[in-house]
Amino acid sequence: MSRYAFWTGAALILGGCSKDSDPEDTGGVPVDTESDTDTDTDTDTDTDTDTDTDTDTDTDTDTGETSVDKRVVGYFVEWGVYDRDYHVSDIPAESLTHINYAFINPTLANGCEIYDSWAALDKNGGNYNLLNTLKASHPHLKVLMSLGGWTLSGEFSDIALTESSRKSFVTDCVDFMLQYGFDGVDVDWEYPGGGGLSPNHRPEDKENFTALLQEFRDQLDAKGSYLLTIAGPGGDEKIANIELAKVGAVVDWINVMSYDFHGGWESTTGHHSALYPSSASPFTNEASYNADAALQAWIDAGVDSDKVVMGAPLYGRGWGSVSSTDNGRFQSGGVASMGTFENGVFDYGDLVQNYVGQGDWVRSVDSESMVPWLYSSS
Repeated sequence: MSRYAFWTGAALILGGCSKDSDPEDTGGVPVDTESDTDTDTDTDTDTDTDTDTDTDTDTDTDTGETSVDKRVVGYFVEWGVYDRDYHVSDIPAESLTHINYAFINPTLANGCEIYDSWAALDKNGGNYNLLNTLKASHPHLKVLMSLGGWTLSGEFSDIALTESSRKSFVTDCVDFMLQYGFDGVDVDWEYPGGGGLSPNHRPEDKENFTALLQEFRDQLDAKGSYLLTIAGPGGDEKIANIELAKVGAVVDWINVMSYDFHGGWESTTGHHSALYPSSASPFTNEASYNADAALQAWIDAGVDSDKVVMGAPLYGRGWGSVSSTDNGRFQSGGVASMGTFENGVFDYGDLVQNYVGQGDWVRSVDSESMVPWLYSSS
C-alpha cells in the first residue's frame, strides 16, 4: 500500500502588479480544480479556494475506518458556489475517498454554527443535502464537517479552556454532525498557541488542544463509527505548540498543511509548497518550511506514518515588481500580485489556461525543491 500520494502545487512568481494579500493556511483543500486550505485570503474562511488533496494509507480499526490503498481528501469550500460557480455536482466523487466541508463556525456560546445558511441549506437545494445525495450514489465516500479554518478559529482557545467548555462544545458538534448527516469531524484550529489570524491564544492551548480532541474521540466513539481528523500545521514554530504523539494517538489521521510556507505577505519570493528545501533559498526557516520536513516532524514525534497525510495545493502564489534575476526566484518583490479571484492566489485551471506557455511567461523547475515556478518580465 502506498503511504501517501499527492497532486503537485505550483509556486508562481509574477512581474507587474503589486497589491496586498494576507497569509492564509488552508487546512485545507477544496476539491475543485480552481484552487483551499485551507483554508483563502477572502473574508469567507481559511483554506482558500485552493485544491489541496491529500492521500495516505490507513490501517486503523478503532473507529471502523477500513484499510485503504490511498486516502484522497478534498476540501469543498462553502463559498465556492458563488464567484467560482463550483457546486457539489462538480465534485469528482469517484476520485476521492473523503471530503472536508469547509467551514463550520465553532463558537463558545452556541457550539457549532452554520456559517452561510444560504449556501449550506438553500442554494440549489443546499450543500448539506446535495452532499448526502452524492454519498448515496457513491457509497465509498465519507464527508466530514471541518471546523474553524483561518478565519473562524478565533474562539477555539476559549472553547478548549476547561473540561466543561470542551464537553459542552463537543456535545453540540456531535449533535450537529448527526443532524446534517456528516461522517465525522475535522478540527482545523489555526493555531493552538498562536500564529493564526486571531490574537486569542494561550500557552495552555497545547495541552487543551489534546484534551479537546480526546473529548471528540470519546463522544464520537459513543455514537458509533465516526471519523476524527485535524488539519495539522507544517513549520516548526507552529508544530512546537502541539503534542504531536498524543494528538496522533487520538485522531484517525492528520492532514498536514504542507503548503502556504511563503506568499505575498512576504517581500521575498519563494516556493509556497516545496517538496524539499533549496540551497539557494535566503529564508532562515527553509529547513522546516517544506513538505518533507513537515511530514517527517510528525512521524519523528512518534505518529504512525499511516496517519500522516500530505497536503498539496492546486494553486500558485504570486508577487509583483520582481527582478529578472534567476527568473524571479528568491528575489525581492512587491506585495502580492493580482490573482484569479483574490490578490496573490492563482487557481490551477487559470494557470494552465492563461499562463503556462502564454506570452512571455517562462516556466522553470527548482531541481532541489522539485517544484515549478513562472516568471514574466512584463
